[in-house]
Amino acid sequence: VGEALDAGCQPSVVIVPEHAEDDAAVVAVERRLPASVEFLLVRDHVFERLAPSTTPQPMLAIVARPAASLPAAPSVVLVLAGVSDPGNLGTLVRAADAVAADAVVVVGGADPWGPKAVRASAGSVLRVPIVQYGQLDDAVDALREAGVTVVGTDVTGGEPFDQGVLDRPVAIVMGSEPHGLDRDVDLDAWAHIAMPGRTESLNVAMAGTLLLHEASRS
Repeated sequence: VGEALDAGCQPSVVIVPEHAEDDAAVVAVERRLPASVEFLLVRDHVFERLAPSTTPQPMLAIVARPAASLPAAPSVVLVLAGVSDPGNLGTLVRAADAVAADAVVVVGGADPWGPKAVRASAGSVLRVPIVQYGQLDDAVDALREAGVTVVGTDVTGGEPFDQGVLDRPVAIVMGSEPHGLDRDVDLDAWAHIAMPGRTESLNVAMAGTLLLHEASRS
């Protein structure tokens, strides 16, 4: 809830379990809430049923999703096309936040606003614009109109990721965990992460974090 307030998102309802009523962190957040926010103190067993995880924070909130669109002149954008694991998706949004990416584009796959993705993002879903498209082609067209080079990722094909292919402005497109991206997709370039060791591939969240870091410094 504190992350939401820091991001300028005002909750409409805040829910706290009885055992945490006097918790210092809860009290600190409560003091920041506008008078218009409905504050509900509920029994612990009720809170446990409402919470989306077995070890929740001692405060829940209902917050409207921030409206988001592609910025006019983005520098770094991450595109997630069919990333189905919400933990991976949330981790990638967090990585995008860490490098000050301008937006994360989501096409299919996991819901970026689902509880697992939100939790994995550690609040970054509230700070990074999340723009959703129904089709990858539509997202690519919008990025090109914004003047961005759209670079797909592959296990072995394309240019080494650290040899200039991610020079800004750039959008990095990550495919689904089991299948990656279809090489028939019309993109501007392709990049791969060379792995001289014995592993054949990286988890999509690991790979995306490396690529984002490279793009942020290019």
